[in-house]
Amino acid sequence: MYLCRRIRVSATVLVFVSFPLATFAESGLVADSLSQAQTADGQYISWREHIIDDPQVGGEPNLAGSDGLDMSDLDGDGFEDIVSVHEADIVYDGSLVGFVRIAWGTDNPDKWELTTLSSGPEAAAAEDVSIADANGDGHPDIIVATELAHLIYFQNPGRNARSARWERSIPPITSDRGSFIRVFFADFDNDGRPEVVAANKGDQNPGFDGQEVIHPKNISIFILPENPLDGTQWREQVLAGC
Repeated sequence: MYLCRRIRVSATVLVFVSFPLATFAESGLVADSLSQAQTADGQYISWREHIIDDPQVGGEPNLAGSDGLDMSDLDGDGFEDIVSVHEADIVYDGSLVGFVRIAWGTDNPDKWELTTLSSGPEAAAAEDVSIADANGDGHPDIIVATELAHLIYFQNPGRNARSARWERSIPPITSDRGSFIRVFFADFDNDGRPEVVAANKGDQNPGFDGQEVIHPKNISIFILPENPLDGTQWREQVLAGC
């Protein structure tokens, strides 16, 4: 029996690791743990790494700085898909580059269809991602936090999700806000529709070389309108800040 572990990576490679159920050592380290899974002939089953996306596999030479990922069946085919964000600006020089990628799942865990959902300034230093049905149409939507820019919402087109354009919105209330570092969908008021909670650290390199941090560092909930694509109607509730 296998579990699939979602991994957050900080290099250029997106992977998942399939591993057998194990008896974990007191140290908590996988390397110190004994597997209980065996093949039919009694041999123990070890970990196995599957490379899903990297500059070579994905054919995107500028893919770098992988950070966050989330999983959901985006196209309703019964297989989990992976949305990953790659800040690309690995030297923190303020370049407005980045990628939001989708690895579309199939019935073969070694076969993924790779596409780019977003790149360039709208995905500048893409740092984190979350998935939920934000508009209530039954299809999972995507929110991305960018470290050099804003929050950006992508709406699932439903039919032909793999090939159709995903409409998107950058709510003005999230623009020119410094550096969004984490983002999550969650239903805080139990109304059946998610809100967005996000953390902003102020600047990509706050205080670097004595530089003043001029942007507020807030943790905020954003209440979405009935049509989340109407970014002008997003409302913010600041939970904490300085």
